[in-house]
Amino acid sequence: MSSRYEFVEHTADVAVRAFGDSPGEAFAAAARAMFDIISGSAEIAKEQEIAISAEADDLEGLLVGFLSQLILVHEVANIVLGEFVVSIEESGMRVSAQCKGEAFNRERHGQGMPVKGVTYHMIEIIDGGDSGESSVRVLFDV
Repeated sequence: MSSRYEFVEHTADVAVRAFGDSPGEAFAAAARAMFDIISGSAEIAKEQEIAISAEADDLEGLLVGFLSQLILVHEVANIVLGEFVVSIEESGMRVSAQCKGEAFNRERHGQGMPVKGVTYHMIEIIDGGDSGESSVRVLFDV
């Protein structure tokens, strides 16, 4: 699956609308967009695999928690991620993901900009259900 996302005009930070055939795929596309911001859209090898999870009271919190966990992994482990297989429990209260990436290399991945955080401002999640496309809109603090 290729990540489908587009940048949304915003005056100060970076807003993204990401798409998928399910909310999990839309979360994965948002994660890919975030790492494209961080790495300047550099190619990211799939050398390391990590698993992450997050819990929240609603889908918006789940998206923010998921992306925030990825920022933490990037900052602490000094890796960039480029492939995401995301599943959201039916209750919508827990997300888990298998992610692949490689060690951050300033020469290869340093052309982007750091993402400091994920905000609730402008957040939107549309679950297309069985018949439609799901999407998320999220704002990254850069």
